[in-house]
Amino acid sequence: MSVFINKQVFLVSDGTAELESLRNKLKTLGVNVIDSSCLGFKEKNKGKPIDLIIFDHTHDGRICPEIKKLLDGSNLASLVPVFTLVNNTTEEIQSALSEGAADYITVGESTNSVLQKIEAIFSEDSVFFGSSSIDITSSAVEVTTKGIKVFVVEDDPLLRNLLSLRFDKSLFPYEFSNDGKDIVPVIKQFKPNIIILDIMLPGRTGFEVLEEIKSSDELRKIPVIIFSNRDGAEDRKKAKELGANEFFVKAMTDLSELIGVIEKLVNK
Repeated sequence: MSVFINKQVFLVSDGTAELESLRNKLKTLGVNVIDSSCLGFKEKNKGKPIDLIIFDHTHDGRICPEIKKLLDGSNLASLVPVFTLVNNTTEEIQSALSEGAADYITVGESTNSVLQKIEAIFSEDSVFFGSSSIDITSSAVEVTTKGIKVFVVEDDPLLRNLLSLRFDKSLFPYEFSNDGKDIVPVIKQFKPNIIILDIMLPGRTGFEVLEEIKSSDELRKIPVIIFSNRDGAEDRKKAKELGANEFFVKAMTDLSELIGVIEKLVNK
């Protein structure tokens, strides 16, 4: 049975057209979508189980007080994730995540990409972690090998910023892509020593990209690290079967530790 069937999603918006296509698609997949405004959320929320809240952060640039109270009152974001619609700027994304959102939807993002994110949190075998949980501590890591070339396929601009800071400190040349579509020729041109790959990507899934990498004579020996928001047994199993060397959950990974693992895999 589809993971979408009978799920309850609160769509908190003041009529933003950006969310209309997503709303209609969720309904066709069997999701019970409850439309609400910020002012009406408290009343409509009474007595109803919630599997996901989707909130329009573009309206006034902040999460509305009623949802913020839920997030502040308990660790509800880990149980009932809040996705926020944001303009695709680092400042707005950081603002939404810092207020407690589990993940975000950018203006103009494809419906299929958003559905991948939602499907991940609805999967029974998967524990989902938002970008706001990523460990950004500044602890140092001793790196003896300089110049390790790292290619990262990751669509989260906040995480790309954090990784770029780490790579700069470690003197690792790097290149980013935020889309899985047509990415393998770009990787070949960059000639990396290691690849870091998210699972949920626009264009193609990380697993599809991984399968193509491992089917290439030119790339198959390059170590691949899966770096994901979700932690499920099936994902780990599939990553291993397709040839990934390591599987890291973003919320459980100190980025300094990741740098050490990169060096270890490249020098193995």
